[in-house]
Order: sequence, then structure tokens, then C-alpha cells
Amino acid sequence: MFCESTNRYSHNIVTVSESDISFCPHQPALNCVVSMSSDSSGQVVGSDAEVLVLSSQGTQPSDGVVITKPGNLPTKHIIHMVGRTKEADITSSMLKTLMMCESHKLQSVSFPALGTAVIQPPRTWTRMVNKDMEMIDLAPASGEYKKLSSLCQCFQIQRIQNKYLWQRYAVKKQILDKKYPTNKNELNLYHGTTADICHKINSTGFNRSFCGRNATVYGNGTYFAKESWYSCQDTYSNPDVSGLKYMYRARVLVGKPCKGLQGMKEPSPLSASNPQAGLHDSAVDDLQKPFIYVVFCDAGAYPEYLISFKTK
Repeated sequence: MFCESTNRYSHNIVTVSESDISFCPHQPALNCVVSMSSDSSGQVVGSDAEVLVLSSQGTQPSDGVVITKPGNLPTKHIIHMVGRTKEADITSSMLKTLMMCESHKLQSVSFPALGTAVIQPPRTWTRMVNKDMEMIDLAPASGEYKKLSSLCQCFQIQRIQNKYLWQRYAVKKQILDKKYPTNKNELNLYHGTTADICHKINSTGFNRSFCGRNATVYGNGTYFAKESWYSCQDTYSNPDVSGLKYMYRARVLVGKPCKGLQGMKEPSPLSASNPQAGLHDSAVDDLQKPFIYVVFCDAGAYPEYLISFKTK
């Protein structure tokens, strides 16, 4: 049988993409997937193997190896090496894995090493074939559309499926969740914009260099509102020639925010006496009851839905 060799990376990310299935049924600890190629960012992208071997912590079977259906991963089977941390156990489980593949007459297998999480697209995404970005028009009868259409008089709602933007956002979210495991680091917020800016955001994401078009009272970043009505105002979503207005429902990494200040170019330090503590993750208008959020890192927000609407 054919077994692909593995290279060991530190702090790499496995991104599963471009196949029949898109998601991982659980969050394993991985380092790299051997049949994958590394892009310029150091992330490992794509797999054509029939079997993906995942290492995870959990209840250990008698031999440490379990084969399951692939769930939403682009592979025919998943073999889980559960609870294997010692070198001898890992070696034994790898041999059992190869024998299992042989018995199932499988020709290729991917062996990730230990250390990194799989990046999964949102469960709402549809399959993307040979595309890195796609705008999906939501059907008015769909649950997604109904939930979002209650925000305003919608003309069209589109789901933005942008692999590059999602990958960089997901990496940052993983880092933030590891830093603050009990904190609610992600919020669904709103951002009003104009027709000419929409195309740029859809393809390259939010860009803090556009700050100042409306206000910078809480810092020189990208602004988001807690409620949609705020972004619906003409000040933030100016109508085009046909009267249509545009607003994003975005995923935003707020982490631990600081009080925003005029001219602020980055969040304030977490500790004035300890520079090693790092910075806050965003800025807000009010620490007690935040309504306006400002992010200073473009990867800190993902434009999930573009809502085209008219005011009532």
C-alpha cells in the first residue's frame, strides 16, 4: 500500500478544503497532515488521501485505534489514535493503522503529527469546487434568511464563503480562545458600508485603513455595532443610486476590550506595569455596557453575511 511520509512542523494549522466533505467531527490535536502542501502563510491546506489519521485525547479503546465514518472531512475514513502519548504506543498504533488500511484495501493515508487544531469552515457553508471565494444567495425560505431578514427590509442576503479570510480569522480565534478559554471572545456584530466598498470587503476583508470615513472617536480601527439599527443609518450605510443600502453581519473577535480613545492606533496594554502581558484585543465605547466595538487587526473580523436592504 502507499503511505505518505510526514514532516513535523511547530504551530502549524491543518486546513481541510476543496473536497466532498468539509468539516471535522471533533477537535483533535494535530501538527501537519502529510499529504498536504504548505502555503505561504505556513498553513497546511488540502488533502487527497483516502484515510485521515487523527490523534486525540479521550477514552482509550483496547488497542488505541478506532475507525469511523469521515463526517464532513474530505476523506473516505477517519482512523482515530486515541490516548496515545508514549512513543512505543504511537508506533504500535501507526502499525495497526496501516494494517487496518490494508484490510480495507485503501491506497493512501495521511498521518498528522501532534500539536495543532484543524481549521473547519462554518457548518452553514456549501461545497466549493475549485473556488476560493463564493457569494451564496440565501433562499428566503431558509432559516438563515428568516433570522437575518427580521433586522430590516431585506432585498437580498448573501453568505460570504471566502477561504482565505476564514482561515486567517479562524487562526486568530484559536489563539484568542487558548489565551482566554472561559471568555466569550467572539460576537456577532454589524457594520454598515457602501456599494463601492462591499466588493473590497467581500474579497479582502475589513480594512482599518478606511477608518475616518465616518468617525474615529474610539480609535483608528474598523467599527462594529451591537445592534443592526445603528448600522442601518444613512451615516454608515449610505444608499446607492437605486436606493439599496448595505450592511454586514460579521463575526468579530472582541476578546478583552479596553476603553476606546480618539486617535488610538492599537488597543491599550493589559497591564501598564508589565509590558509582557500584551495588549487588549479591541476597544469599546463603554466598558460597562459596550455598544460600539473597534478592532485594529483586519484578521479580527470575518464578513459572514452581506445584507442588501432598503429602509422602511
